Amino acid sequence: MPPRNVDWLSSFIADEAREADPASAAALHSSRISHRARELAITYGLGARLHHGERHWDDIRDELARGWERLRGAEQVAWNQVEGDVEGAWRLVLAD
Repeated sequence: MPPRNVDWLSSFIADEAREADPASAAALHSSRISHRARELAITYGLGARLHHGERHWDDIRDELARGWERLRGAEQVAWNQVEGDVEGAWRLVLAD
């Protein structure tokens, strides 16, 4: 029996994207990134919510994109490849 996918957050984000827009879900699936990069993006999204609190996603997206360029380090993964993971994680955390 193959192992179950234990990366539940990435699975949840992919499922949500597939339901919202099947065409973008296909594009997301075709642009695979490393598990390490996806994990970094999710952690970044969780931290962004904790840091930015009640701000709207549209208000912080550009700032987070610039931050990703600094944060990604050796992971040469463009913002447009991880933006969905960052935003998905950001939306999962309720701001204080």
